[in-house]
Amino acid sequence: MNQDLPRSINDKPGLVPCQVLPENLESPINNVLTWVTPNDLFYVRTHLSYPTINLQSWTLSIGGEVERSLGFSFKQLKEMPQVDRSVTIECSGNKRAMFEPPVPGEQWGIGAVGNVKWTGVPLAFILDQIKPKDNAVEIVFTGADSGIRPDMDTPVNFERSLPMNKELLGECLLALKMNDEPIPHKHGFPLRLIVPGWYGMAHVKWVTKINLIASPFQGPFQAIDYVYITNEGDYSNAVPVTEMKVNSIITWPSKGEIIHKGQHSIRGLAWTGKGTISKVEVSVDNGMTWNLANITSPEHKEYTWTFWEYTWNIINPGHYFVLARAHDSNGNVQPKAALWNAKGYGNNSIHTVTITVPQVLH
Repeated sequence: MNQDLPRSINDKPGLVPCQVLPENLESPINNVLTWVTPNDLFYVRTHLSYPTINLQSWTLSIGGEVERSLGFSFKQLKEMPQVDRSVTIECSGNKRAMFEPPVPGEQWGIGAVGNVKWTGVPLAFILDQIKPKDNAVEIVFTGADSGIRPDMDTPVNFERSLPMNKELLGECLLALKMNDEPIPHKHGFPLRLIVPGWYGMAHVKWVTKINLIASPFQGPFQAIDYVYITNEGDYSNAVPVTEMKVNSIITWPSKGEIIHKGQHSIRGLAWTGKGTISKVEVSVDNGMTWNLANITSPEHKEYTWTFWEYTWNIINPGHYFVLARAHDSNGNVQPKAALWNAKGYGNNSIHTVTITVPQVLH
């Protein structure tokens, strides 16, 4: 679906339908003008049916390779130490519709990304309570959402694991709030895992269970989905999808826009997984020359996106290809073409929009 032409649906005004069942909705990213994405404009990614949550009986259960198996109510979680963390989350399928040759899957445009202030309990605080055993190698997070996958006969829950990496887990959050409000149901109420710097599949929604295991997790949303493979069905050299790649988009002008001669501000967003955006460059001649854009974000820090702007003085009429590419603090640069893969993940190719500057007749 072309993100440059946002439409709306009745129950989520402004969001752009990508798939009806299960419901998947893009943010109208060309119209998101605030550093923090409003809850009702944050993209929606679901794999299975929305779960029914009864908060009175809801419990987060934690067990497996731990010294103490514990369970916590929503009230108990709210009484634990809370921290705020602003985090940009991008769906790993963002820009899938731009892969050539095309790949199957939800045909996301450029709007499956957003930046949110999350509030919740540091995962490290929970781990201190349960005391992981030395043989624990991964930690599995189970969501309450369940259903039938096309490739399986029995219902499954959405489950993902993380390695028992102290640095990684120390960044994670069990979020109870989204932009200072209870997390909306479609975004994971009452509890959502936040893994700063990783693609959206890692941020498990509706978390009800945490299980520490002694061998690598092989669930379908870990070993079949969310892996980079060259040929569909061949997992012999599969590489897990993890951290976000450096990426950027142009939010104005939109694709196919007609603008007139004079001074204009090209605007956009840039983000990366680990580190920060170090610079953004813009080309108005299809990549022949590049010009440095200005960073305009109110905040510029790790795990959050960056606003940028470039002033362009248009002198001549014609058709133009406007490109943007981002660099991050680890030396990564957006490629002209992303690494093609059979499932269409991690497309961080340079975003291009075409515009027309008409000849004005006197």
